[in-house]
Parts: sequence; C-alpha cells; structure tokens
Amino acid sequence: MGAFKLATIQRQRDGEAASSDVAALVIEDRLYPLDELAPDRAELQTGLFGLLQSWDAVYPTLASLAESIRPGQGGYAADDPSVRVLTPVRYPRAVFCTVFNYYDFAAEAGVTPPDKSVARPYVCIKLPHTVIGPNETIVVPAHSRQADWEVELGAVIGRPCHEVFVKDALEYVAGYTIVNDISARDVITRPDWPNFASDWLVSKNFDTATPIGPYLLPREFLPDPQNVRLKLTRNGEVQQDGNTSSMIFSLAEQIAFISSVMTLQPGDIIATGTPAGVGWKRGLGLVANDHLMLEIPEIGVMHNRVVGPLTMVPPSTGTAFA
Repeated sequence: MGAFKLATIQRQRDGEAASSDVAALVIEDRLYPLDELAPDRAELQTGLFGLLQSWDAVYPTLASLAESIRPGQGGYAADDPSVRVLTPVRYPRAVFCTVFNYYDFAAEAGVTPPDKSVARPYVCIKLPHTVIGPNETIVVPAHSRQADWEVELGAVIGRPCHEVFVKDALEYVAGYTIVNDISARDVITRPDWPNFASDWLVSKNFDTATPIGPYLLPREFLPDPQNVRLKLTRNGEVQQDGNTSSMIFSLAEQIAFISSVMTLQPGDIIATGTPAGVGWKRGLGLVANDHLMLEIPEIGVMHNRVVGPLTMVPPSTGTAFA
C-alpha cells in the first residue's frame, strides 16, 4: 500500500460560508475529502479528531479508500483557494510537552542531562486554545520579549492508553504530525514566587502558542520515530536541523510514563521535545513579520507568520499599535 496522510479541511465557495470540518486523504499533495470519496459512510463525515475516536474501526476503510485513488486525478490541489487546511486535530484535549528531551539541546542550554536510571521524563501540558494550524498567525504575547521556536515530532494517540509497557507503547499511536512548541523563555521563572520552578501556564499557554500540522501521517508509514529529521527555518535561515535519534527519553518511554499518571485519550498529542537550535541562548526571539517554516520530510512542511506583540496604548488616544 502506498503512503498516504490525513488532513482536516474546510471548503468555501464564493459567497458561501465555510463548510464544516471534514477529514481528507492526502496523496501526492492532493486532498481528497472523505465526504466526497464515501458520501454514504456517515462515520467518515467528520474532522480527523472524530475519526480518532474510533481509529481502529475506521483505519482499514481509510486505507482501502487510499488504494482506490489514482494519484494525480480528482481531489483538490493543496494550494486550492477554495480549500483551507486546518490543524489536523481540532482540538486535542491536551498537548503533552516533554521538555529538555534532546542531548544536543541540553548541551546547548548548559543543562546536565538526566540520569535515566533514576529520572523520569519532565512533562508539561498545553491546552486546546493554544493550537493553531498551518498558515495561521502566531501572535507574540505582550507579557514576553523572548517567545522562542521549537520544532518537534508530535505523536497523536489513537486509542485509550493507560499504564502501558514501553514495548507496547507505540501500538497506541495513530500517527505523527509536526508541532511548534512555542515557549516564552523570559517568563518561565517567576521572581514573585522564588520557591517554585517553571511557570508553564504563562510561558507556554498563551493564545497561538502551539502551531500543529499540516497533516497526520499514519504510524505504519513512519516505522522508526527515533530516526526522523526535524528542520526549522526562520526567514529562510536554518535555525534547527536535528534528528529524533538525539532524544533522551524515546517516544515509547514518554507514552509509558504519561500513561502511568493518567489515561491518554484518542486525539491527545505528545510533543516529544526539540533539538538544538532554539533562540534562547543566542538572545533571539520571535518578532513581527517573522516567517517560520517547519519540516519533517515524511510529513510535510508547515508555514506560519508572526505578528505582535499587540499592546493597547493609553485610552486617551483610542488607538492600538503592534
């Protein structure tokens, strides 16, 4: 079977409101909406989040539909103006972010890597309101002057997952996507709370802090998540170019740990950490008009522009500026 990907899209024709979210197969950069491929299959008439709720049941049908498509014929071009590609999972219950999880990133940050014989993954949570999709705008928050980029492999859960063994953990993954775990570096610590460590609410949960997309690649087409190239460019200049082989805790180890604390649900996303090349130690941060391009070759490319920070000026002027 040839590889295929999945997207969540909306369609819009002149003068009409955007359609409801619907999942689409992606084959050779063309989009094939499931409601057009299989209009009689009610269980397929939803976005990808809906499909994930019964992933084991619907996946064979998706694979069969993909086999029936003749590449290059029908469907929509990925840049068709009548189609909007959304973040693939609208909206995950949570994005679980494993921090300081690459040996090269730890070295860049001057952090001693954990001793895996005694340490567990360090995981924080980003909430659904932070998630945006490809070609959407990142808004730098007014409370930060060093919002930083982090290209990451995202693993999308496809079945309830509780207290699984490392050896079985990848069986609970539906597929993979690209995550930009944007972090406000200068507000992670709180001078007003010196007895506590990182403030993940302020630093990672502002609106637009988690671009995800453009597609989901089913698990079977990425046989080794520990050998995946990740690349991020900012305004055409390469910032990150790493490989998941530099992870400290593997994806399977992350799933096993998180599922020992709570039940992972279909549609949950694990952002598995970022390699070296972030702006933090170089004093760089996102600024208005930046263009970010994130790439995982097997999955695709995600583009986002940056605006802000947006700050209201005193009420007497009645104006706003960026």
